[in-house]
Amino acid sequence: MTDNYFDYDSFVRNPPNPIDIDDLILQDSLFSSDSPSLSPCNSFNISSLNINGLKMFSQNKIELLNNFFSHKHISFGGVVDTHLHPKQIHFLSKRLSNYTVFSSVLDTSQHVRSSGGVSLFIENSLAPHVHTYTSLSSRLLSVDLYFKGNVKLRIFVVYIPPTSDQSLRDETIDLLILALSDAKRLGFHHAVCGDFNMHLDQFYPLFFNQPQIASKRIHRLFNFLLTNGYVDFTPINFSSTSLGTYHRMDVVSRIDYVWSCPLLKRFLLTSVIFDVRDLSLSDHNPVITFYDCSFLSSSLKPARARQLQRRSRRIFSFDSVTPSQWEDFSTHVDNLCNISPVDFASWHVNRMCEYLHTNIIAGANAILPARTVGNDHTPKLPKDLETLIQHYRFLNRVLHSIRLLRKYPHTFSSSHDRKWSGYLVRLNNIFNLYKSTFSSVPVLPSTLLSCRTDNFNSLFRILSQATKLLRGLHLLKEKEFQDSSIKAHLASRDQKFDTDISSFINSALSRSRRRIVLDRVFIDHPTTPQLLTDPKDISDAVVNHF
Repeated sequence: MTDNYFDYDSFVRNPPNPIDIDDLILQDSLFSSDSPSLSPCNSFNISSLNINGLKMFSQNKIELLNNFFSHKHISFGGVVDTHLHPKQIHFLSKRLSNYTVFSSVLDTSQHVRSSGGVSLFIENSLAPHVHTYTSLSSRLLSVDLYFKGNVKLRIFVVYIPPTSDQSLRDETIDLLILALSDAKRLGFHHAVCGDFNMHLDQFYPLFFNQPQIASKRIHRLFNFLLTNGYVDFTPINFSSTSLGTYHRMDVVSRIDYVWSCPLLKRFLLTSVIFDVRDLSLSDHNPVITFYDCSFLSSSLKPARARQLQRRSRRIFSFDSVTPSQWEDFSTHVDNLCNISPVDFASWHVNRMCEYLHTNIIAGANAILPARTVGNDHTPKLPKDLETLIQHYRFLNRVLHSIRLLRKYPHTFSSSHDRKWSGYLVRLNNIFNLYKSTFSSVPVLPSTLLSCRTDNFNSLFRILSQATKLLRGLHLLKEKEFQDSSIKAHLASRDQKFDTDISSFINSALSRSRRRIVLDRVFIDHPTTPQLLTDPKDISDAVVNHF
């Protein structure tokens, strides 16, 4: 690779491993009930499988698919076929009682070779988060899920017809690109899974070495995905003979994918292809991509953290709302809630609440009077914690750069070495500053050129371990700061309550409700103490006091 030409054969034979998984146990059978689960801890997954002829030997295929979903703990399962009838999916959904199924509308308007039919099976614990689903065509389906913390996930399932149906193929590709662009514009975390009937292996050399050809219309989908930062992780392979997802006769290729958008790829863990050639399920191998479950279970935490860092917040002035504004607000919310009562009644209660909450807030923002107030308590980070955070972020950026060099070694140039000489000084300073955190101070190479012999693996391991240790120290220090900050704030509030009752009430009134209700007032008088419970007596006493 002296001329920086992309060595595709090396790239395929030695695929970059998204994460290091220790003690990965090979399974004898994809659907064996006694096989151990390979799911990484605290993860959810998206799978893609072309069932290929469900109407033939339907009962056997349904049993195999049922075992696949159950034993592999599939969270979101995309199922596609050249001809997949809704009745077959309806029957299949009855057998898979742990899943809720969303299917596209079958194309019966014309005689086509690839009528399509795509479905998304969602595990029941995640199904209540479904907000809407749209059948964009018989070959393209999208499902939207909303999670607390304003996190939105959109999953596409697609079947792109082969080149024998070129007009439908072009129509589906254009529709998918438009849908992906729309999801990006609306801020959705999104992924697309399914059968693309395209060989990414054949496109990679064009993308890296001949961009003028890669940008032509015939390659527009892969070019759109790669240029916009979408990723399809090269899977960990259980077979030593193939990396493919499709096999017919002696031809093996990779045409089934799970692509993740730039927002979602931050949570990617790994991807796995399973070999089912010894079964009569399909001539496609299912692919499963795993994601960090914190994206779903802890989505509220980062949203709350972002909220606390704001310098102001918006509150509604309910006391000054006029009757006409209340009527306008009610009308506006009614217009926003345009779902039919029958459909609404069929939803899970969680989905009902999120739907109403979203529309009520939207109506309030549009109609009701509001004002912006400042946050009262914004604790200042201590200097040592600020420094630690800066060092951790720098180390993480360097690690990311080395990760890219491992994945694309052909991109290495002399500029990397020049930058490394500057990075090296700061990295050594960081390691010496936090040497008590490390069992031994890491030793780094003086140049990156020497790391090419092992494809930067040793350097990556050193930086990865150092990043994990520094991350642990960062979390520990941040927890200590939060505890001390909360205690200091509570002590300050208690002191104000003890020394100045008006400061306490002013503080209470600055909170979100902006009102306190006194239902009992005890007047601590030396000779005539009183306990007031009547609202009028309480009001008079408060007015007299202040």
